[in-house]
Amino acid sequence: MVRKIGDKRNYIILAIIIILIIFIAINLNSKVNEQIKSFNYFSEDITIKIYSNKNMNSTFKEIDSIYKKYQKYYQNPSQNTDKDLLKLLEYGKNAYEETGGLIDITAGELITSIEDDKTYNFHTTINSLDLNKKETLKNINIDSLIGAYATNIVKEYLDENKIKKYIINEDGNIIAGDHYNDDKYKVSITDTDGNLVKIVYLNGESMATKGNTSKFKPYMVNPLTSSKNKENNLISVIGKDINEANKVANALYLMSIDDGKEFAKKYDVEVLWHTNDGKTYTTDGFKRYTKTTWQSIYSVKNLCKEKVIYKRFKKSLKTTFSCDKLYIVSQKGSINLEWLLWIFYLKLLIKILSLSV
Repeated sequence: MVRKIGDKRNYIILAIIIILIIFIAINLNSKVNEQIKSFNYFSEDITIKIYSNKNMNSTFKEIDSIYKKYQKYYQNPSQNTDKDLLKLLEYGKNAYEETGGLIDITAGELITSIEDDKTYNFHTTINSLDLNKKETLKNINIDSLIGAYATNIVKEYLDENKIKKYIINEDGNIIAGDHYNDDKYKVSITDTDGNLVKIVYLNGESMATKGNTSKFKPYMVNPLTSSKNKENNLISVIGKDINEANKVANALYLMSIDDGKEFAKKYDVEVLWHTNDGKTYTTDGFKRYTKTTWQSIYSVKNLCKEKVIYKRFKKSLKTTFSCDKLYIVSQKGSINLEWLLWIFYLKLLIKILSLSV
């Protein structure tokens, strides 16, 4: 009798130790250092978070140098006509064509006049723009494009250096790299008053948002009407490329919702509109970014290393997914794996204890 009690206690102690070791190992292996750096360029706040156990100080210095270069273009584009600026201006010319003139980088005087509450009868000079002649660049305004454009250069730098886990917030323009924990980044969309409109989940996507500020922004000016847009709907555009998302968001801000839905079909993007009276409209595919019905398993790679545990865990979920593509399905929303693992381990402990009795 004494021996049975001792055996039972040994089973309990052993089970608890195994559970603690496995859970601690999974969490320790998944931990990664969050390194944050803030910048202020283009009159905008920029925050970059990189998730790595390597020191990122040199990386942040290089990022700062990228932004500094484009800051010079922002301050005086007509005085800096190197090849990188010419690429940006060429992109601006293409944006003019694609948006039917809603984005016009030659509208500098118009934008300045509207900001000063003055009237201005604008006529585009986009067709006479010569990217190699400084005198044709004097009325250039690239404010609505340069932030996203420069941040995309930063993204390319990070990708080239195999830095994959990061998220960048450039005044509402979001670039999400790979999530640091095999999950998705949770991003809030808010209105002008800071009220929550929607939460989206991003991993490898970009999002551009316009209209959630009370400050004057160049994208608020319609070059086709020489006036400031009065509807001021909030627009969020999600796509794979921040330049495309930003370009589409700039154009949609100046369109009606119906016209915007037709325009958005030309691009591989999903869109949310939030009107001044509190109504929200989206394209059909936008909802896949607002739900976590299919949620990546946290630390699944580490879990898979424990083959016996994984086999039982997989069986408890009643799923046939392979280890490297294991997902949990829940019609109520996302499931927190940490709690799910504890429940699983608790069940395993109860089973061990029942066998030992």
